[in-house]
Order: sequence, then C-alpha cells, then structure tokens
Amino acid sequence: MHGHRRLTWDELPTSVRDWAEGVLGSPVTRVVHATGGYSPGTADALFCADGRAGFLKAGHPSLNPHSPALLRSERSVLSELPPGLPIAGLVDSLDEGPDGWVALLLEYVAGVQPPLPWTDVSIAGALASLAELAQALTPAPAGIEGTAADALAPMFDGWRQVSVEPDLDPWLADRLDLVQARSAAALAHTAGETLIHLDLRADNLLQGPNGGLIVVDWAWAVRGAPWVDPALLAIEFISSGDASVDPDAWIGRIATAHGISTSVIVDLLVGVLGFFENVGRQPDPPGLPTVRRFQRFQAAALRNWLRMSRHAQHLRTE
Repeated sequence: MHGHRRLTWDELPTSVRDWAEGVLGSPVTRVVHATGGYSPGTADALFCADGRAGFLKAGHPSLNPHSPALLRSERSVLSELPPGLPIAGLVDSLDEGPDGWVALLLEYVAGVQPPLPWTDVSIAGALASLAELAQALTPAPAGIEGTAADALAPMFDGWRQVSVEPDLDPWLADRLDLVQARSAAALAHTAGETLIHLDLRADNLLQGPNGGLIVVDWAWAVRGAPWVDPALLAIEFISSGDASVDPDAWIGRIATAHGISTSVIVDLLVGVLGFFENVGRQPDPPGLPTVRRFQRFQAAALRNWLRMSRHAQHLRTE
C-alpha cells in the first residue's frame, strides 16, 4: 500500500548532512534508504567510514506542513524513554525553527519490517513483544502528559462529519447514531498509565535478528490502557492477514489478556473506522500521495469485518 517517494540523503541540504556527520563523528560512506511509511521526509540508515551507524529522519514544511511537528513530538517522547527498551533511541536532534529543517538522529537498529500478510506465528510474536514493552512502560514517563482519549476523540468525530455524505455505505448509514455512541463509549475504556504508541502498523515495527520486535516512530505516543496498542494493531490482522488468520480469535485473546470485553475492542475499531471514512474522502495531503488510498483500504476491510464478526453482534442487534 506504499509507493510514494521519500527524500533521500543526497537531496538533503548540506547543513543537515554536515550536522549528521558531525554528530556521528565520521563521514557517511553508505546509505540505505527506507521506503516504508507515509512521511515524505528522509528516513535513511547511515553507515560511516569508521564503522559507526545511525538512522536519520528529517523533514521540512515544504514537504508537508505537519512533518516537522511530528518529528518534534517524537523527539519529546524519545527524550523521556528509559534506556534498554526495544526501540531506536534518540542520539541527537536538529531544529532550524518554524521555517527550517527538523531532523532526528536515532540509534541504528538492525532489523526488517515484518513481512505481510500477517500470520498466526507473526501475530503471536508481535503481541508477546508488545506485552513486554507495555510492562516496561508502566507507569509512563512523567513527561508524557497526553492521553489516549484526548488523542482519539477528534478522530472518532469522523462519524459526525461523514453523516451527511451521500455515498456512505448503507449498512453504516442505518447505524450512524449507534456507531457514534459506541465510539464515544470506547474512549472511557482507554484510560491508563501505560505509555502507548497509538500508531502501530507493520511499517512502524522492525523484526530484529533475534526475532523480537523493535517499535519505531513514536510521534503519537500518549498515556493509556495497555490493550489499546494491540487492539489497533489488530486492524492489520483484519485487513492484511493471511487467509488462515482468524482476526476474531486474536481479538478474543487480546481481550482476555487484558481483562476487557471484546465489545470494547470492537467499539474502539468502530471509532477508527469513522476516522478512515472521513479522511479517506479528503484530498491527498501534500507529499503523501498514497495515504488516502491506504485509509480507504483499511476502511473497506473494517466495514466488511464488522458485518460478520461474532464480536460485533451489538452493532447488528441494537
């Protein structure tokens, strides 16, 4: 679902490249360009003459007006995280101000994105890794003040915004009051003291040499309940799982592991569907020509799943 073009190391201004080499302490002699994700900014693994390595992310308002703010948010989160976690830690950052470049130099972590489609084996491994990470991040660092409910509420308002759309799927149009109510109800269950990522997808995960997962791209991290991240990742089990994968079974396991009802997870995903239904109708953001297509793809998968899921009976009978 990708295909957009990121900026490359060679296209960065000299000021950014000089800064990165200065922090690394050695000239960059080899670059491995990352193509996943949706940011138009650079995402390059840098390998230096003396054997040092780092991972550079850089953005500018001319590429996308929101990219620098996301990099600043990620910098703030990473600066609060304790050492020893399965993440790419922050080495240093560059910030040229409102109209300039923002760059993060991260630790280089060897790994590859988990291959799609998701399988039962890869799902089990991912959920085990997330459980360990959630334990290490509870309680959340004191500097993280945002909450999952505050972050998700504007997204879930998508149902109100699409309520006037004539092309809304009739199955959803007949349930607008219900899906709005269930989305709002889910927010109360997201409260917690764990630092959660809130944007988990395969392109925000790396599979390390030992098989464990490294979680990257922390711009959206907030305080919340530990079930939220695995529940959001389950969207990919629904949309991009192997034919043998039973998403309902995995959602049942997530609910059991966290002591919540499967209907709470369904209601959260209903809220996310409202977000996808809304933004999928909007023009492509600057520099992100494939993200709307991806959001429409996710929306279609969630719609079809809700019609059939044994966990979504309350959407069909109320």
